[in-house]
Amino acid sequence: MAYDFKIVGFGLSAGGMNPLIEILEDLPARLNAAIVVVMHLPINAHSKLQQILSVKTEMEVVAVSTIELVEAGKLYVMDAGKKLILRNGFLEMHDRNPEEKINKTIDTFFKSLAADAGSQSIGVILSGAGYDGLEGAKEIEDAKGIVIVQDPETAQFPLMPKNLIAYDHPDYVLTPKDITDKLIKQLA
Repeated sequence: MAYDFKIVGFGLSAGGMNPLIEILEDLPARLNAAIVVVMHLPINAHSKLQQILSVKTEMEVVAVSTIELVEAGKLYVMDAGKKLILRNGFLEMHDRNPEEKINKTIDTFFKSLAADAGSQSIGVILSGAGYDGLEGAKEIEDAKGIVIVQDPETAQFPLMPKNLIAYDHPDYVLTPKDITDKLIKQLA
């Protein structure tokens, strides 16, 4: 699909909420972008992402429950135990397999982001443990999108950012404040 705005996917896990909030608090409400937050959440938990982020940003925060049209100027969140994909301009919520031992929700979303939005995609990896996001980041880069990784020195759990830096070559490795500044420039 041809987008006339960017789609920014934030992938985060343990320790990623504080940097996400720091970034969102400083982003202007009127962006020529849609923001999608993909966070590792336990399968049986109830997500409060919409309520938490609604008071941290002036953007409209939308909890995707089934299928949602992606629009610029909105921030989309997923529910616990789910995974999101982007297809033909719509975010689709799918159940995670309860038998999955390794959570790959970031890779799942980033791969669909690359396939659907191509060069209009921006993937941002924040604090977390493990390798989730690595495969999807490579696909975003292959589609001529941009990959930004939180500087591991600023991450509470630096393994996810370090793995992306070690096994991929992200476009930018930045502090949360610098991620905000870079996004504002990219989305202006």
